[in-house]
Amino acid sequence: MSSGIKPFSEKQVRKKIIEKVKPKILKGRSKHSKGLIFLDDKVVAKVKIPNSHDKMMFANKSRFIARDLRLNPSEFNDLIDCPLSGPGYYEILSTRIKA
Repeated sequence: MSSGIKPFSEKQVRKKIIEKVKPKILKGRSKHSKGLIFLDDKVVAKVKIPNSHDKMMFANKSRFIARDLRLNPSEFNDLIDCPLSGPGYYEILSTRIKA
């Protein structure tokens, strides 16, 4: 994998984004959910949330989700694998927004 992102199931990615990032889920007609991520009451990111399938996500698709979350591949892996907590994610996000 050239991107450095590990393979995860769509279900894993969805669960961790919802549990840790806690985006405001937008209701729409799309087959995929979208979520808004707020920092200091301002929308700072919009992320496509995978469906709850056991199907594995390829690194290419994960790369776009990581980009939307403003994470590098290693940080994205940590978010899904659990070393990176929700508050840790928002710390990273805060430094990237203010930089």
